[in-house]
Amino acid sequence: MASKVHTARLRPARWELVRRAAVWEELERRDATSAVVPFSGQAGRGGRTDVIQLLRLEGEALVDVERWTGRDELCHALEAPVWDRFGTFNGHPRIHGEVMWTADDRQVVIVGRRGDRQFEETAG
Repeated sequence: MASKVHTARLRPARWELVRRAAVWEELERRDATSAVVPFSGQAGRGGRTDVIQLLRLEGEALVDVERWTGRDELCHALEAPVWDRFGTFNGHPRIHGEVMWTADDRQVVIVGRRGDRQFEETAG
């Protein structure tokens, strides 16, 4: 058991993108129209994210702009919906999916499988 009760932070760290609008602005700066963050997790094992893809729509096809696993400000912001939704995955069966950011409609959607069921949710 932890010696100190967890308390929510009242302010983001200085390296964090504060507003969701700042994430969209950073994607635009990097010439990306969408981002995909693969993730997986399970009770007792926690969660993890995989290589993040920034993509751009060219005609009818999505092409890579950038792929990375770095731990920069944008990476943390793009991963945030995973941790906001599933926390440490405590009490969850195996979950795997993707967080998809789409700039044209400014939506963030989480799709995947929770146990043996598929799901799709809009991230707050």
